[in-house]
Amino acid sequence: MQIHLVEKSKLTRPLYDFFDSVSERLCTKIFNKLQSYVEHGNVYKCNSLKTLNSRIWKYKGTIYKLRVDNDKESARVLFSKSNDGDLIIIHAFIKSTRKTPKKEAYQAVGIYQTLESIDKVLWETCINMGKR
Repeated sequence: MQIHLVEKSKLTRPLYDFFDSVSERLCTKIFNKLQSYVEHGNVYKCNSLKTLNSRIWKYKGTIYKLRVDNDKESARVLFSKSNDGDLIIIHAFIKSTRKTPKKEAYQAVGIYQTLESIDKVLWETCINMGKR
């Protein structure tokens, strides 16, 4: 099990730009939470993890919504599991309201529905390339 990011395409923005825009501490917390799923070999239930409701957002499958807080910064990381069991981060954003903004949810669903045709890169590769 590994952590992948979706690469930039017409639907996406490069996620490493998001991770470069947040504090290093928040980025580390996000990585550590996702890494704990990798170490356990599965996405386990916890207080900071929910799923994006497929009935509300009209998609089939499972998109996980991870809440990560650091002082005044609060991020949401939307990810899914591949058929191989890898974690694929499909979208991330800074949370500023109580509800998930429609724009962010629709973007994540759009990416999720075309996930097979979008290129992915290992998170570690991004770190090694200087993209945090």
